[in-house]
Amino acid sequence: MREYYGELESCLKYIENKSHKAIPWKDYQFSFEFQNSTKYTLELKRKKNYNSFATVRPKETIRIQIDRYGEGEIFVSTKENAELECDFEVECGCMIKRNSVEPERGKVYIAPVFKNGIITIVTCSNCGPDLGVKPQYKVVQLKKIGKFIKVCNFTPYDIIISTEKKVIQMVEARKDEKCTSKIIGIPLNCTLYVDTASEEFAWKDKYGIFEDAILRVNGCCIRINNGSYHGCITIIGPVLEEPYIHHLYAGFDQSSEELEIWCNTIDYRID
Repeated sequence: MREYYGELESCLKYIENKSHKAIPWKDYQFSFEFQNSTKYTLELKRKKNYNSFATVRPKETIRIQIDRYGEGEIFVSTKENAELECDFEVECGCMIKRNSVEPERGKVYIAPVFKNGIITIVTCSNCGPDLGVKPQYKVVQLKKIGKFIKVCNFTPYDIIISTEKKVIQMVEARKDEKCTSKIIGIPLNCTLYVDTASEEFAWKDKYGIFEDAILRVNGCCIRINNGSYHGCITIIGPVLEEPYIHHLYAGFDQSSEELEIWCNTIDYRID
């Protein structure tokens, strides 16, 4: 299940199914559930001032309140081992990023996992994107194909195209400035879902201003009616602070039958 967080208006337009869910943001003042699934006792601090505000025992669950001033950057360490630590940031009711660490073989880590509005701290041997698990997809061709179109991926991410609960194509990330493209067969009437192949990505600020982080990218869906493109519905991610990767979106060239996939980012430092 892919969960995408955004403004209510965008979420209402998004076409949900069993594999995709659009969740409206919460107000600036909100609370979220925090679970400790590890065998360690966790100490929680606000990253802004590193003041301790909670201790969470193994297998314990608490609620964390975020006030209107946003203190959503949380630092977590274990009582048993001060070097065992992680941090993450929540805004508008969703986890928008977590810290990035290059994993070492044989070492134990803790990391936050965000699902169904709940942040769970887990123990892992790889704290990288998707906890080091590379997702596997079975690409199938639909039995009833109404037309063939060309998908051009202009994003720096591998993407998957799905419809009718099936992944019908995977298109690798662009190479240099050129797009990567593949042909797919689609029904004349359907909703196409475009998602990044991985749910999380390691991000590094090329300017060296911000810390390395692990981020997510919101996917989009596309309406196809009578074989024609009838618009893309996208959910813009958090924009309260830069830099965040926001969302995938699509455009269609009717004359060439090409579906173009892009990733929108906003970075005020280079305006």
